[in-house]
Amino acid sequence: MSEKFKFACRVAISLTLAFLIPMSLGWPQASTAATTVMLIASTGSRRESLAKGTLRVMGTIVGAIIGLVLVGAFAQDRLLYMLAVSLAVTAVFYIRNAYLADPTLFMLTGVMILMMFNGGDPEGAFIYGLDRTYMTVFGVVVYTLVGIFIFPPQVEQNLRHLADSLGEIQSQLFLQITRPCADASEHESESSEGDEPSQSEESTSAESEPESGKNAKADIPALVGKMYAAQEALEARYKSISAECSDISSYKTEWDHVLHYYRKLTELLVFAAREHRQLAEQSSAFIENYQLQVDEIAHLYQLMPQGWESSSPDSEQETPPVAYSTTKLEVATHLERGAAITMGYLLENIREKLERLYSSVCCIDSVTGRMQYHEELAGKDARFNWWDAENAKSAVKAFFIYWLTGVIWILFNPPGGYNLVVFSTLFASILSFMPLHPVMLFILFTLGFIFSVPAYVFLLPQLTLGSELAVFIFTYTFVGFYLLKGPITIFFLIGMFTLGIDNNMVYHFGITLTIVMLFYLTVFMVIFSYYFPFSSRPEHLLLVMKERYFRHVYRSIVGFQVREKSWWQQWLLRWHLITMKATVKKLALWSGKVNVDYCESVTAQQLKDFCHQCEVLSHHLFILSAAESRLSKNRLVSTAREQYQDKVIPEIAFGLTHHRVSDSSNNDVEQYIADEKNSYSLLENQLDSFFENIEWSDYSKSDIAGFYIYLNLKKNIFQSLIQCKVTSEAIYWQQLSQNRF
Repeated sequence: MSEKFKFACRVAISLTLAFLIPMSLGWPQASTAATTVMLIASTGSRRESLAKGTLRVMGTIVGAIIGLVLVGAFAQDRLLYMLAVSLAVTAVFYIRNAYLADPTLFMLTGVMILMMFNGGDPEGAFIYGLDRTYMTVFGVVVYTLVGIFIFPPQVEQNLRHLADSLGEIQSQLFLQITRPCADASEHESESSEGDEPSQSEESTSAESEPESGKNAKADIPALVGKMYAAQEALEARYKSISAECSDISSYKTEWDHVLHYYRKLTELLVFAAREHRQLAEQSSAFIENYQLQVDEIAHLYQLMPQGWESSSPDSEQETPPVAYSTTKLEVATHLERGAAITMGYLLENIREKLERLYSSVCCIDSVTGRMQYHEELAGKDARFNWWDAENAKSAVKAFFIYWLTGVIWILFNPPGGYNLVVFSTLFASILSFMPLHPVMLFILFTLGFIFSVPAYVFLLPQLTLGSELAVFIFTYTFVGFYLLKGPITIFFLIGMFTLGIDNNMVYHFGITLTIVMLFYLTVFMVIFSYYFPFSSRPEHLLLVMKERYFRHVYRSIVGFQVREKSWWQQWLLRWHLITMKATVKKLALWSGKVNVDYCESVTAQQLKDFCHQCEVLSHHLFILSAAESRLSKNRLVSTAREQYQDKVIPEIAFGLTHHRVSDSSNNDVEQYIADEKNSYSLLENQLDSFFENIEWSDYSKSDIAGFYIYLNLKKNIFQSLIQCKVTSEAIYWQQLSQNRF
């Protein structure tokens, strides 16, 4: 059974129980518990825990208390009550969007604040609010218990699988990076000798394609992308379950170190990937035991999957240190010497991190194993992202839709009354800035209506047993969550709530049409919020994210050049990096949603290439940020920063920040890039005089390697900026800013 099948089963069972248990006990508002299950399953994570369920219950109770206090304080003044509720809901939904963990905690708080108002009638509002609160808590408890005991996910096994996948990709990338160019050319020449290869030989060469020198250059960028995706998947999964799963929390220190070492290995491999040809070609000649070091590291990667079952690491095996050929280094140029020392430094660090990673892996689930190393781990990630512009816009949308639907309710009393205000505000907030075309809402709800109305007319009147009703509810819910995913599932399942399922069924087609009209009006208000007060069109958001991304890139680069930062400058740099990381994800998201059929001069591949280069640039900036604390203590780096200030990289970043639609030809763009490369070459030439005045014997190998790592990091950022410029100029941005109508 797939995970999608298991998840759909869990939700279907939960929603069926949320309906049938209250009905069998004669409790009112059984649909409230079912609605709670639907909202949690559509907007929350797929894994449940008692801790998460407890927080949801607390959020429900807090929202009910706030809602009842507002009802009691403003029972006699409807406008003041609506003003207080709109401000409270706006604040709660902003916190919900800013919260980086399970958002249903704050979503249920906002829902309870909205639902406490008894349709504008203060009489019986307290009892009405208690009933709503009770049934909402019941829905939370049912969904939590079903999620824990039915098809519980194997959390630790999933983490191990993600870790092994990341290690496999890192191993492949390492072998590609350390392959000298001479070996690749020999392999290529051998394969080209003789007659045409047979079919079996062609299949063999196709299987070994990642190892061929011909395709190494093309494989390395793809492997880097896969490695980052695997790293992010592992960290995201661990972050979501580490505090809730007892199997993980029992060995949390070991797991923290495992993720730390994987992250450090990713940084080292990404750094070496850009200059792999130069590093491998020159290092193999200046390091006497180069192949031995490579084989040992490859062997450690092969042993890593076995570490999960091992009780203690093999500490007896020792690898000799990197041995340099001193005679060759004495006559080598400073660039060759620097490349050799840098590669040796990288090999030693990769082997050290792998040994410590293997030791940490062996300690997980081990009774006797103890951690041999204790690293200074990075601080905990922030729980909230307070400074995201889309979060603030979503809160403003909720406030705007609340008052718009509130005015419609007061003046026209539409079908459903105050429920139109509740559902429109809730769904407008949930679906704000989601990659979903508004027409899909009409289609999904209409499909749900097509399924529910025939059932209302022909099927439900024939059901006499509770088991028959249970089968119907289970099937309807299972189909919705198996075929659809995310919040869009809500609009399919809304069709079930048009049936008005209760112990005493009243079959009246006029009531059903009234409920259908209510939800169609809700869908219309959600579509209206798609364009007002802030547009959610992919083309518009792509342009906004592009400008925002390069603005934060430029500010980050400028912040890196400040050697002695105040606490304010450090906080500002960290904010720019965090916002840049969030923006580049949104850039990739909305670029994939642009309908290029309306743009003659823009292709999906162009947008994809541009976003890929932006992601690569972000990775290099984060690697520089991670190495900044160590580089600031490097004497060679500090001396070079005092004597030479880089103006080329900030200039290119500033140009991309203020880049608008360019009418220049390709020749002008090529000339601009050539000029920037010449400027950067002049800066590198200035380092020759710096190298001539350096006494290499006064500095340690780690200082020398750190200095060359710093230069390569800067070079990687420069080349990534150039690629961003090239891919950006290939796109005719003006077409994306034009209206379609």
